[in-house]
Amino acid sequence: MFFTLSLGAKKYRLKKVNDMATNFPIRDLGSVGVISDLSSYNIPVNAFSEALNVRFDEGKVRRSPIFRTVKGSLGFTPRFSYGVVPSTGYDSVVMISDAYVIKEYNSGTVSDRSGSISGSSDPRPFTGTSLSSVTYINRKDRVPIFRTSAGTNFADLTNWPTSYRCASLRSYNDFLLALNTTEGSSNFPTRVRWSNIATADAVPDSWDETDLTKSAGFNDLGEMQTGIIDGMPLGSNFIIYSSDQIWLMEFVGGTFIFNFRKLFTDSGLINQNCVVEVDGKHYCFGAFDIYMHDGTSKQSICDERVRTFIYTGLNNTAKERFFVQHNPTLNEIYFCYLSGDSLVSFTNATRCNRAAVYNYRNNTWSFMDLPNVSSGTVANVNSIVTYATATALTYALTGGTYYGQEDSFDRHTLMVGEDNSADGITSDKLYALDLSDIGRVAFQLDTEAIKPASVERVGIDLDETKVPLSGYKVINAIYPQATTTNSNKSIVFTFGASDVPNSEPTYGSATTFNTGTDYKIDSRSAGRYLSYKIEVSDNKDFEVSGFDIDISATGSR
Repeated sequence: MFFTLSLGAKKYRLKKVNDMATNFPIRDLGSVGVISDLSSYNIPVNAFSEALNVRFDEGKVRRSPIFRTVKGSLGFTPRFSYGVVPSTGYDSVVMISDAYVIKEYNSGTVSDRSGSISGSSDPRPFTGTSLSSVTYINRKDRVPIFRTSAGTNFADLTNWPTSYRCASLRSYNDFLLALNTTEGSSNFPTRVRWSNIATADAVPDSWDETDLTKSAGFNDLGEMQTGIIDGMPLGSNFIIYSSDQIWLMEFVGGTFIFNFRKLFTDSGLINQNCVVEVDGKHYCFGAFDIYMHDGTSKQSICDERVRTFIYTGLNNTAKERFFVQHNPTLNEIYFCYLSGDSLVSFTNATRCNRAAVYNYRNNTWSFMDLPNVSSGTVANVNSIVTYATATALTYALTGGTYYGQEDSFDRHTLMVGEDNSADGITSDKLYALDLSDIGRVAFQLDTEAIKPASVERVGIDLDETKVPLSGYKVINAIYPQATTTNSNKSIVFTFGASDVPNSEPTYGSATTFNTGTDYKIDSRSAGRYLSYKIEVSDNKDFEVSGFDIDISATGSR
């Protein structure tokens, strides 16, 4: 028995092989995430080919964090940010421009903290660290700067040799470490120099390795073939990174103070500020891979998943702007970079416009649009809203709850960004990342910085139903499991299909699904390989956990 099926301009002569429609359930849509690097027909049925501005959590697809404006129109262009934790009260955020202008945000006010500090504009990255209640900022072109807990303005680091420079300044145990140093006219790219022990609320009193009454010293990693890029503590040890090697530094005390040994010779970092520590592991943004290690074993977390998509899209000439930021609230790590991939929304950005987002609890990947940002930090900025301070806000765009207002000392992930009029960003800003409708940060939602959320899955062959690849599958209806927390209940679904595995699917008309009143979506999409999109263009939080597909399977001659 043969019949003709007409779908748009296409007509198929089909042989009917099954009089019964099949119900095919797809559940746990948040358990796998996006797998962009493999052929779509080879990935699990609940995985996605593309995922933008969403996160995968509790088996559901949800909206990614949105951006709220903590402070706009900063009056300068911040390049680096660092959260400062005081002994009492709210944290502050130190922000520094490429030209070394230093400002500090604290409870709604931005103050200049440059003091007598000056510097020329330089594209190289900053590093920030704290030790014994003292905050340090460094860039390779000048002397490091510091501020004690009782200080106001930053100043040049005292007791530091004035002709010395370093690529990165970090703290480890009771020491400051200067990595990749230039000392006078001589460069020592693999040198690790450490200070004398720092006492409470004071800078180290010496960097002189010849003073036998002090603990200061240095070590050159002679086997390291490329210069040190950065380092970070890992448990009781300190890990040193070049572009292609990883070394471990451990405190042993006694005459030698520190011991050094090589860990890995095939990995490193793409830039400074490109490693974070989470749960006893380092998560690293390398030049060719994103990976994690615990100081003993190392494992790629993006290979055969999203690695090709990330590295074919990133602009390597802008790697000095890349950074990695941990969001402990959502168990996510943002690998931030400038990209030219096909999904980019901020196409004119000169800073980071893309984050590859890794959820380390669920082991899932997704992607997020970034509004031209170049640094991130964590701080508990004062977000309490009163009637006096809420005059410019609207309930629809303001986050937080009454309970959250009572306890506003939880820390939030923050980022600094540059204005970009070509992409609609009208000023330099300090942003907070937060959930939209169920967030905890009582600042205005920034509509300039937020882009639509979407997921797409192509290449569904339904081999789980034992239907042969030669056969056509006709989608009769979809029964979504979806909710929204917003009064706007609409989610847009679009269905399509293709006849050959690697061709672009042909999509039908988009259908708006109302989560409050609808229970199914009718469709007549047909082909050997099925596809669908889920899109939410406004800023609301939503959840899609799964759906049933009512399918009729036919055979093709």
